[in-house]
Amino acid sequence: MIDVRVGWGGDERRRGLRAALTLLLVGAAACSGGGQATVGSTGGSSGGGIGSSSGMGTDAGAPSSPWAPLSPAEVSVQGGTALSASGQGQNGGLVHLVSQGDTSFDPTQAPAKPAVPTAPAGATPIAASALGADLSITGDAVVSADVTTSGSDPTRKISVSGDLYVTATLQAGDLGAGRQGIDLEVGGTIYVSGTVDTSGASGSGEAGGALRLAAKQVMVTGTLSSAGGDGAQSGGAAGALALQTSGNVLLAGTILIRGGAASGAGGGGAQGGAAATLTIDANGSVALGGTVDGRGGVASTAATGGTIAGGAAGAIHIGETAPPTTIVVFVPVVVSGGAGGASAGTGGTITPEPDTGNVNVAGAMELDLRGGDSVSAPGAGGLLNGGPRKDPGSGGVHIGGEIVASGGSIMKGGSGNGAAGGRVDMELTPTDGAVAIDQSAKITVEGGDAGGMGTAGGGGHVWFWTKDGDETISGYVSVRGGNAPDPGGIGGGGGMIYFFSDNNHDAVQVCKGNLDVTPTGVLDASGGDGSAGGSGRSDGKAGSVADFPDNQEEIAVFLNCDGEHGNTCNWMENDGQVIARGGVHNGNGGDVVYHGIPPGVLGTDSPDSGDYPVPPGMVDTSADGSGMKGDFDGQ
Repeated sequence: MIDVRVGWGGDERRRGLRAALTLLLVGAAACSGGGQATVGSTGGSSGGGIGSSSGMGTDAGAPSSPWAPLSPAEVSVQGGTALSASGQGQNGGLVHLVSQGDTSFDPTQAPAKPAVPTAPAGATPIAASALGADLSITGDAVVSADVTTSGSDPTRKISVSGDLYVTATLQAGDLGAGRQGIDLEVGGTIYVSGTVDTSGASGSGEAGGALRLAAKQVMVTGTLSSAGGDGAQSGGAAGALALQTSGNVLLAGTILIRGGAASGAGGGGAQGGAAATLTIDANGSVALGGTVDGRGGVASTAATGGTIAGGAAGAIHIGETAPPTTIVVFVPVVVSGGAGGASAGTGGTITPEPDTGNVNVAGAMELDLRGGDSVSAPGAGGLLNGGPRKDPGSGGVHIGGEIVASGGSIMKGGSGNGAAGGRVDMELTPTDGAVAIDQSAKITVEGGDAGGMGTAGGGGHVWFWTKDGDETISGYVSVRGGNAPDPGGIGGGGGMIYFFSDNNHDAVQVCKGNLDVTPTGVLDASGGDGSAGGSGRSDGKAGSVADFPDNQEEIAVFLNCDGEHGNTCNWMENDGQVIARGGVHNGNGGDVVYHGIPPGVLGTDSPDSGDYPVPPGMVDTSADGSGMKGDFDGQ
């Protein structure tokens, strides 16, 4: 366990992230003194750019680069792509965020990029000649000229009792089979405005070395890279990147943990390198505001012969050993499956788990869990789950941004079935935790589109369950089936939307857990369009709906504020739109079920539920053409 020490951050719900960053920058001015003599002589290679023959260099974007630049910035653990005819895209990665307070995905909180303080005059310069063995420095230290570690040790350790400033490039030595690892252990703060680079050299597909930063605080506005090197038949695997602090972590620069690309030059196939894991444990706050590139290695579209596959996606684990006070991610998070000519990867998993805090999502395309597209076999959508962990508690979920977990589609000119939508499933642990889906929110978990005479993907699941917490839906939620635009194609079936606000089954006694679809709320579980339209979920019988919970998967939209027998003293109401239409052509409508009582009706001692049926409001279960209309049941 990391010792708790004073640092910036704390309870950002009260003080705000901008104030926290101000405290960090002000505190940076108080730099400790230290030895003034240069450690070793100057020298070492200057090394070019990441992915160059030296293993160093800039991010993607050069005309010859196989990498599409991540612009604007994002956190990406996308599965490796392989767009040649026989290419196999890979599954998206995992993002697991554990915090004490709020976990927020929110670009609106992003401050201006902070400036790293200047190294004090007394800081000891680190020179290449001192890096043939492990190095220990008393006081502050600075890497102010490009240096390269050396020696045959698998890891080069640099220990500094004060603060460490990296304003130039600190590059790992080449061990032949891979890069030397770098371990920075610092008593104060690590400031990186330059580059710390253990990435593998390009050309040979060299593996990246491991990189560890342990300090009171870590602040990165430059680059940390442990990426695998690009190669011909295979890209190199990236090295693991670990950050451990007793205070706070701010990543506002570029983090590269991606696998190396495989060009396939000379034939014989192409295997993208595996991306690495970024692990952060901190007792202060964690803020991610720059690029984190953990994509699996690209397999070139020009590759032929042998196996052609993208590299495995990376992963991000924050707070699993030492949960930060809060986690704020200022940029979109992408865990999508990699596209592939023959097959694509499924979407990955995002699991935010605050303790006493909330999960907050804001911003356009903020969470991307889509399955990859393919010429013949796209990937299914991914999984967003988790939620606050502590009970008794009131931590909830607040969504004002965009979440997409749709299935992948058949690419233009391809033929085959679309992939199924994924799942957004948050079943809250805190008794009083609430769910709020704002008017600006958009949750899309649709099926992917088909090509040729294929069948489009079925819509996925959106489930939000609370115990005594209210559920307020003012935004747009869609689990529509995918479309099949080509002649002979079949539309995808609709998915399932389930809001449940009495998961502790006490609403007859406890007057909490109201469920409200406001006038701007839209819930759509319709079938997709095609030469034969997809259908909404139903029991397939006119005039009835499926029983629940045994057969609840046969319900298109289920709104439930009543988890026990009897009339509850909470309530539910639909002032928005609930839609479960059949797709064009001739698709069947889906079934919609309410379970609860309307507002203004107090609970009674009656053992029988259904005494006060809920008015449907605007419910559309219409069929298309000769299809069968769906049913509504308000119990």
